[in-house]
Amino acid sequence: MLNIKPLSETAAAAFDKGCELAPYLARAAKRAPDAMEILRSQGGYALQAAAMAAAKAAGELEDIDEVMTALRRAKLSNHIAVAALDLSASAGVTEITGHLTDFANAATAAALKAALRKRQLSDAGIFMIALGKMGAFELNYSSDIDMAAFFDPAVFAEGDIAAQDLANKVIKDTMRILQETTGDGYVFRTDLRLRPDPSSTPPAVSTRMAEIYYESVGQNWERMVWIKARHVAGDRNAAAHFLDSLKPFVWRRHMDYWAIADVQAIKRMINAKSGKDDLHDKAPDVKLGPGGIREIEFFVQTQQIIMGGRNDFLRDRKTLRSLDALVAANAVEQSVADDLAGAYRVLRHVEHRIQMMEDEQTHLVPADQGKRTRLAKLCGFDDLDAFDSELQATRQLVSRHYRDLFAGEERMADSAAQGNLVFTGVDDDPGTLHTLSSLGFSNPSRVIASIQSWHRGKTPATRTERGRGLLTALLPDMLVAMSKTGEPDIAFTRFSQFFEGLRAGIQTLSMLVAEPDLLDDLVTTLAIAPRLSQMLARRPGLLEALLSSNWQEFPPSLNRGADFEGQMDDVRRWQNERAFLIGHRLLHSLLPASEAALAWTDLADTCISLMADAAAIETARKYGPQPGQWAVGALGKLGGRELTAGSDLDLIIVYEADEELVAEAGHWFTKFAQRLITALSAETAEGSLYEVDMRLRPSGRAGPVAVSLKAFDRYQHEDAWTWELMALTRLRFVAGEDALGEKMEAIARHAIVTGKPPETALADARDMRQRLWRERPPGGRWDLKLEDGGLVDLEFILQVGMLTCGDETLVEARIPDAIEGLSDAGYLTDDEAKTLSHAFRFLQSLQQIQRVAVGSETTSDLFSRGLRNRLSLAADCPGFDVLDHRYTEVRKAVSEIRCKKIGPLATES
Repeated sequence: MLNIKPLSETAAAAFDKGCELAPYLARAAKRAPDAMEILRSQGGYALQAAAMAAAKAAGELEDIDEVMTALRRAKLSNHIAVAALDLSASAGVTEITGHLTDFANAATAAALKAALRKRQLSDAGIFMIALGKMGAFELNYSSDIDMAAFFDPAVFAEGDIAAQDLANKVIKDTMRILQETTGDGYVFRTDLRLRPDPSSTPPAVSTRMAEIYYESVGQNWERMVWIKARHVAGDRNAAAHFLDSLKPFVWRRHMDYWAIADVQAIKRMINAKSGKDDLHDKAPDVKLGPGGIREIEFFVQTQQIIMGGRNDFLRDRKTLRSLDALVAANAVEQSVADDLAGAYRVLRHVEHRIQMMEDEQTHLVPADQGKRTRLAKLCGFDDLDAFDSELQATRQLVSRHYRDLFAGEERMADSAAQGNLVFTGVDDDPGTLHTLSSLGFSNPSRVIASIQSWHRGKTPATRTERGRGLLTALLPDMLVAMSKTGEPDIAFTRFSQFFEGLRAGIQTLSMLVAEPDLLDDLVTTLAIAPRLSQMLARRPGLLEALLSSNWQEFPPSLNRGADFEGQMDDVRRWQNERAFLIGHRLLHSLLPASEAALAWTDLADTCISLMADAAAIETARKYGPQPGQWAVGALGKLGGRELTAGSDLDLIIVYEADEELVAEAGHWFTKFAQRLITALSAETAEGSLYEVDMRLRPSGRAGPVAVSLKAFDRYQHEDAWTWELMALTRLRFVAGEDALGEKMEAIARHAIVTGKPPETALADARDMRQRLWRERPPGGRWDLKLEDGGLVDLEFILQVGMLTCGDETLVEARIPDAIEGLSDAGYLTDDEAKTLSHAFRFLQSLQQIQRVAVGSETTSDLFSRGLRNRLSLAADCPGFDVLDHRYTEVRKAVSEIRCKKIGPLATES
């Protein structure tokens, strides 16, 4: 262990030697000749006493500028005195930190007194609490001072309505007196960020607000902060009452499991999982680095916070006295306490000397060999190698004992996160910034700020202590999982949206902590698929479905006695879960694209059937018995059994009335159709099912939503446009009376092959495709539907074939069946059929992934890396560049067939 040696026996002589090594000490000596005279003539203790007297006297001065000058000069004298006592070994480390803290106490009290006097206010009801090292009388040589300011609104300023505003002004003046840099320097840099929720609260916090905060969302790391709390300035009685009110928060007689787990998880996050290189570093951070001061402090504080509620004698503010108390409580072995106490004294001495060099709040041993040599000499070493070696041994000793803390108790001790992951306190931990950067996060501070806000209960999932404990346990593996996606920024943003949307969160967080694979799965899904992310954000309960072994659960059996709205909600709950599972399995390569299309379609068919039955029952309840039979037909992708995530439903409703009820049938079936559309598309508390498109019915928007079979027959044979007949090639019966459905399909097939002469059908199709190209151009290069050679072209080729071949047996709703039939009939050559079959499988695979991940997004620049990889995998390509090239070749081949069968996209003009 490092052995700090005095530079000389007398304080003055040691200080003079220190001036040769530390530029700040040399400058201080020149700026304060009177202080140097006292040091040489009366010694270090006399100078320190004089500095203290001057600080206390400053509080009695009338003019604030005079107060500021007096405090700054007294601070310089105190710095000279303390450095002299330290470098001569006249005082031990606890005495040195005590002198530094005593001066901070006096300066703070003087500053507050001057600020109150300026506004002619008494200190009744307003006070300042010292926290951190200041609270423990453990300030370092160039320390900032951590404090929090409070006021009792019923007492301060005699309970005036403007008490909050006055308190803020007083505290701001107090801070200015202490930290504003003038020609005489500054007194202390001050930090009020350890107050309750500093991003949302004013400089002076109402005691009522503070008590509510700590009772409701106070965190375990804040409890550890308040171990060291003590009154430093202002109304002592009010401060004592406030501190007494916080004892139940800080010191709990019975720590529940989640509180202990949270403390252990904080320790795990703070524990730097560093390798040999860090402990062998010749320029370490003696405070924050592995084997540093903070590890000793945390070793003590974690055990204080767990056991101090039942043992009053463990509640000491000071680190070394608390170590002794832990030995007395049989919580720490004497030999371990001796090692840590000795290392603590050594590291604090080194810390002081680092700061004496330039009066900077730093804890880093200089990397520059010349500066490190001067530091070694300030510590009494002429041999730099010996200094480096002994400091390393000291840190290794601390690190060994620190790593043994809670050994074997941490569930995630082997987390893949290498390095600090600290989200406690108010400053961004340097090690955590480095760790997050190494994990690929481009803005680590943003990540830290978000997680800190979650810990402060600013999202419903963490408004309970258990929720905050679960979050702490989850964080290391969660951040590593985000890194594994290759795009951690996107993953974190989408996880934030999901997490902040949780209404409660305990169940979800517990599930993620208990199921590590589920956490990885969730993070990957969020990173690749914003569409699924939105589903999860709205309905986090869907995560439970991933743990179910039976993903193809049977649909609900509708209770015919239940109300229509209840039936709608039942189907929505089931459909939401099934849709999420299909999308999830597709995204994670557990379901081929072709099977996904069938799964989406079967799901929609089932929902249509269930809701149509419910709509028929509801219509009969309101308008009397059903006056005939009805059939629901599917068109478009639903008809072709090619649905994707988010597809709408192209429907047609046909009815055949009983002969004696023809007059009232139109009204009844119109009401039935309206209820079916509502049942499928209306938004309820459980969400919606599908968007429904009825524009392909006879006469489009101008026609009735339900059409009689006779009217359907007449329209398709006499009035249908070519484009309507093309759409009709995709007709498929999905719900209702089977016999009526067969009649509907037969009428459609006959109309398709007899409705238009082949040359007219071809000319109309060419004109339609050219108009579509002009009026609805592709949204981007990856518009798989509308691009030249995309899915629309493929459909046009087949539909024109069905319209012009004159054979009803060739009319097929499914593309693979249509290709096979048209090939057998000679409309397509074998090569053309193979090209179209391959193109359909290729484009369908891409569209299935694209739609489940990003909806209708068609710009590949916006595809995440994970999505590009998943698209490549779906198309069996080794990488996205290869996929992009193959995509171009496939579209080119389809485009050439379209030009041959139909014509070019642009007219000659």
